[in-house]
Amino acid sequence: MKKDRTGLFILIAVFLLAALLIPLSCPGKKPPVTDPVTTPTETPTTARTSTSTRTTTTSSRTTMTAETDPTDPEGKDEPGTEDPVEDGPGLPVLFADVAPSVVSVHVSIPASSLYSQREEFFSGLIVDESGLVVTTYSLFERALDFRGNLMEGASIRLYVRGFEDSFEASLVGYQSTVDLAVLKMKEPGDAVFQAQTLPKEPDLSIGTRVYCVGYPPVLVAEGGLSVGYITSIYRPSFEEDGSPIGLIETSIPTLTVYAGSPLINEEGQVVAIASGYLKRIYAQHVGYAVPSQIVSDVISRIMAEPEPLPVGKAALGITVLDDQDAESLRKMFGYPVGLYINLVKAESAAYTAGLNAGDILLSVNGQAMETVRDLMTFLDGQAVGALVEMMVYRPLDDRTLVKTCYLLEETP
Repeated sequence: MKKDRTGLFILIAVFLLAALLIPLSCPGKKPPVTDPVTTPTETPTTARTSTSTRTTTTSSRTTMTAETDPTDPEGKDEPGTEDPVEDGPGLPVLFADVAPSVVSVHVSIPASSLYSQREEFFSGLIVDESGLVVTTYSLFERALDFRGNLMEGASIRLYVRGFEDSFEASLVGYQSTVDLAVLKMKEPGDAVFQAQTLPKEPDLSIGTRVYCVGYPPVLVAEGGLSVGYITSIYRPSFEEDGSPIGLIETSIPTLTVYAGSPLINEEGQVVAIASGYLKRIYAQHVGYAVPSQIVSDVISRIMAEPEPLPVGKAALGITVLDDQDAESLRKMFGYPVGLYINLVKAESAAYTAGLNAGDILLSVNGQAMETVRDLMTFLDGQAVGALVEMMVYRPLDDRTLVKTCYLLEETP
């Protein structure tokens, strides 16, 4: 019995050994090779195809690697992986070109019975090599007396990049409705300053990238750069003498120290001047700026004013939309024909009469106000102190009001 079992075991062992040795001894046949790319469900035919494809790809990669630059072993400079090339100068170059024209404005305000001595620091832009600077007006308000002149004891100093000493400056003039002021260095000596030109027709559209270049705070060695986009463009309007007014809104919040600084586009053109007028009214994360063509107009009018100033003109103290935009609102909301008031100056005749922004001026002393020219023509023939009666439509209340006031002297 034991011999039978021993023989059976020997027979099984011989059969297994033969099954293992026979495939290996057959010429032209090899055991199947498992491709790591092949999935478990693939047939042997698919596996062989994958192996062939993989071999070709590997060969291609090997050839490419052999031709690559030895200084770039990781193949970062392979075709299709190049960094995009920027059009125009880079941002560091734009900043370096404009920064020497941006100044720091230091206004020292003397103490009074109501306030202790105060100081204001903000930015400005040199627009003429002789030392003419345009900046924000609103931060000068506290330094002006009731006549609109710089207080006795107040002083203005300008700090310019590249110059160790500061320069004393005078206030040439200002236009409060657009929040702009013009300064002039008193004794620049032989210094020649780098000035920036203001384009007459800047390319301003929603989504345009802009950069704000300001003069940095004292403890910042270099800097004063913010990046954002134009987010809104306001409807153009006019003052009573026909002077244009414009405003844009950007995603760059205007800090006090950067009020009055230039906004440039990707070509390095100064397209606007940052306004600081609303900083004490709103807590917000947007900024406002005056377009360059409006800035140029204000500078020209201020520099053209004679000395001494002529007899004051009579004024209501309002600004109104241009005729085309007023017509658009009229059709849109069904307003009556008139001038759409978008701003009422503080302490003006219109302010005293109770006019509000959003009112529509229908007539003055019986004369219809249909265009901006109608208002300009009427005021040219009026004297300071003249009594006027105004018909005003107030959309908020949907009613027509009668307002009276005495015309006051025009103020900047």
